Amino acid sequence: MGGRGSAALERSAALVVRFGDASAVAVVHETLRAPRGNEVVVRVTHATIGSTEVLARRGGYVFQPVPGFVPGYDFVGVLESESAVSVALGLRTGARVAGVLPRMGSHATHLVLSPTFLVAVPEALPSELAATVPLNAVTAALALHYAGAAPRILVQGVSGAVGMLVAQLALRDGRAVIGTGSAPPPGFAERSAEVLLADYRDPDWPARVRELAGGRVEAAIDHTGSPRVREAVAPTGVIVHTAFAGRAEHERGDAIRGSAAAVAHGRGHPREVVCSVPFWVLRKRPAYRRLLSGLLTDVADGRLHTFEPQVVPFDAVWEAHRIAEQRPAGRTVVLSLPRS
Repeated sequence: MGGRGSAALERSAALVVRFGDASAVAVVHETLRAPRGNEVVVRVTHATIGSTEVLARRGGYVFQPVPGFVPGYDFVGVLESESAVSVALGLRTGARVAGVLPRMGSHATHLVLSPTFLVAVPEALPSELAATVPLNAVTAALALHYAGAAPRILVQGVSGAVGMLVAQLALRDGRAVIGTGSAPPPGFAERSAEVLLADYRDPDWPARVRELAGGRVEAAIDHTGSPRVREAVAPTGVIVHTAFAGRAEHERGDAIRGSAAAVAHGRGHPREVVCSVPFWVLRKRPAYRRLLSGLLTDVADGRLHTFEPQVVPFDAVWEAHRIAEQRPAGRTVVLSLPRS
């Protein structure tokens, strides 16, 4: 499709028709709406299924309170039409692009969207690997930005997809990293010894963090929402919340309460900040594009390592959800979408 692409397209999409297990996802076929204004069409080739997509499918995600949505934040694809804005951004028909959708929707063969959500994928970076980058890497980098110049950082879940990226970026900045987990973070074995590890199963893990850090850390990047994080952070420090892990079947309510508590501690000691990447992407698109473009280049050049992609074909989307639910160590589930 060249130019504005006036011909109607059919697309396939994985729709959450009800909340529940993997069978709650149905593949539907529908007509793709025509682009409006400076919107463009992207043919999606790869899209990730992470813990957020699994949570949304179960009904525990704050930003998807009712079924009837297409999940998926990250995507990589090929630009099938262009507009004045895409051309101004250097994105022409046929370009390989990646991005984050602020309201989900990437588990589909085609997207109509503003080109301001898109960046070019480096030529040397395979599409399936590029698909593991956008949401997790932007979350890690933005969380570190919110952490300020803290020389010592606690990373909750340092062996997770976001935690290992935070650790790499922090070490690259010359910061000391203390992580909670049961194993060192994968993906950068040559530097994993630099991450001091506190076992989260230890009932007094905050004391262990303080011991490893030689005192309270200046910042923590947390996805749990546990109030015990404050025990490890200096009163003048900051806690950056990237998520709030809730109780099974109570995730949405726990996340709402956790966010409210964090806002209430926005001027507390330590201060607390909520890092909402979808909201940030929606509001700060030039900064988002610069950040994502740099992160993709870092991965392409080997300066940053993500989880390995575990590619599953789109016609096995239900199996892909089941695999993602098991959280395979060191791997991110990536859907490979059909060409038509």
